[in-house]
Amino acid sequence: MHKTVAVFAFSRQGIITGEKIAGSVEASGSRVKKCAPERLASEDWESFSALAEEMEKLILHVDALVFVGATGIAVRAVAPYVRSKLTDPAVLVVDECGQFVIPLLSGHAGGANELARLLGMAISAVPVITTATDIHDVFSVDTFARQEHLSIVEKDEIKHLSGALLEGKPIGALTPECGFVISGKPVGQPFAHTLHLVPQDLVLGMGCRSGTSEDDLHRFVSDTFDINGWSLYRIRAVASINAKKEEEGLVTFSKRLGVPFLTYSAEQLAAQQGDFQVSEFVQQMVGVDNVCERSALCAAVCEGWLPPESRFEDFSLLSKRVESGMTLAVLALHN
Repeated sequence: MHKTVAVFAFSRQGIITGEKIAGSVEASGSRVKKCAPERLASEDWESFSALAEEMEKLILHVDALVFVGATGIAVRAVAPYVRSKLTDPAVLVVDECGQFVIPLLSGHAGGANELARLLGMAISAVPVITTATDIHDVFSVDTFARQEHLSIVEKDEIKHLSGALLEGKPIGALTPECGFVISGKPVGQPFAHTLHLVPQDLVLGMGCRSGTSEDDLHRFVSDTFDINGWSLYRIRAVASINAKKEEEGLVTFSKRLGVPFLTYSAEQLAAQQGDFQVSEFVQQMVGVDNVCERSALCAAVCEGWLPPESRFEDFSLLSKRVESGMTLAVLALHN
């Protein structure tokens, strides 16, 4: 499921179709941000004056972009920000009359194909799916990885596995030519073309001083993981308090990892159970006695990855590490 979906409309008919799209997306449990040019803005639709500027602000903060209008508008809007099929948000186009839904980017890893099918059913539109594994009804390893919360290590190997399947060749344990391995530890190269899939079983709870750079946060976490022999590919999400929702360093760090950045209110954090390292200073500043430990557990519980009665100490791999105003807690999604 996509956490946040931005819907853009550029005409009055597009607004009508966009409302149907927004309704179906919200019904699936996602948050929706509706955007329109200033001339079409209303209480429900936020205005923007320049699409390029709006993209620059939004691209790091959404999981999916749905453009209700011409394909060319969408292509030009996202082109400067396209980086990788494994980290780019899902990008879709719906014609303003709602007849067709076209996933343009991140069909598998970003879930654009899945969202296109959902919207197609919701607004009676035809999903125009063009990825080869989908149209031939062949197993897609990147879709599988996304659904099972697995990090993809060697993205270039995806094409070898998909190519073999499309040619009718076996993969995995049935052939020495290519296959994928699911493991959180190094296992070598059992196939000529080996794709490593790493279980995403860790949640990071983080706090930092305002203005802390993404580079500093990445170095802090990388050093911690290196010391403990953990892989960054195991990270499923980064969590913090709502006061850090727009903290650029944390937002960009999460985007670089290709995982969601989840934030929660002080009340939600305070409701978590466990033995936490409390701080009166933090309590005075943000209204709760601990951010990193509580946010890691809060994310795991609120996202349904751990049961509501879970206690922090039962799942903690790293209770709290502090350096230069940065704090980190690491929670495992199993005991």
